[in-house]
Formats: sequence, structure tokens, C-alpha cells
Amino acid sequence: MARSKSRETIVNEITALQAKLKAHDKAEAERLGNLAIKSGIGGIDISDEDLAREFQAIVTRFREGAPAVEEPKAKGSRSAGKAPEGADDQAA
Repeated sequence: MARSKSRETIVNEITALQAKLKAHDKAEAERLGNLAIKSGIGGIDISDEDLAREFQAIVTRFREGAPAVEEPKAKGSRSAGKAPEGADDQAA
């Protein structure tokens, strides 16, 4: 079986995805920061530890009400079942 991508190509893709993730995280931090300022959090005297704990409580509260995310189901005629015994030992 021929290789579909070189190692360099994969490393370049990983680097690009890491940059995309960093930009996403920065945008989310700015969005959340703006929401926090609008809500008045900047004007209260609270430690970072207490604030982080309260944020975690909010996350927990909203996740408890949300349905669990299910694993995606396999598409097509291939089975998504358990691989045959020793299948991991075979060379690619």
C-alpha cells in the first residue's frame, strides 16, 4: 500500500491546525472577556481561584442539562464492530 502523505506534509498540517486552534482560543477568550466585562465581573472583588470555581459551577450546571454526546455511527457497509483478534499486530 502506497503512502498517501509524507511526514513533512503531516507535520505541516499539524502546525496549521495548531495555529488555527490558537486563533480560535484567542477569539473565544476575547468573546468571554467581553461578556464578563459587560456583566460587571470586572467591578467585583473576587480572587482568580474563586472566579474559576464559579465558572466551573456554571459549566457543570449547563452540562448536566445537556444530553450526552454519542459516538458517531459507522456509515456504509463496513462494520464498526470489534476488530478480529491479532488485527493490531499486522503491519500496515
